[in-house]
Amino acid sequence: MTNLLLDQAQKGSTRAKRFAIHIPIHYRRPHTSKWFEGRTENISYSGVLFRAESPLEPKTTVELRFELPIAILGEAPGEIVCKGAVVRVEESPLAAIPPALAVHINGYRMARG
Repeated sequence: MTNLLLDQAQKGSTRAKRFAIHIPIHYRRPHTSKWFEGRTENISYSGVLFRAESPLEPKTTVELRFELPIAILGEAPGEIVCKGAVVRVEESPLAAIPPALAVHINGYRMARG
């Protein structure tokens, strides 16, 4: 998937292709110790949309951690560690469904375990 995401970025398209990947994600404000949990709805090379346990305001800087399945990476699973900023909050009409946070990814690294 990493190559697919980078290929899309290099083509210079105005909107990155989204991949409907539903996996756990952890997020926090930088320099804080508590990680919150969420679940991704879609991921692209430039961002991620996920349902958030604890919502954040737009323009909030965040750190993200998630592990892509081996079938997507084509090799041993690895954790993706990102930094980004919340660009949009999508409230759910149902109280039982948490809001979705759209985060623009400014940088990432692979952490092999």
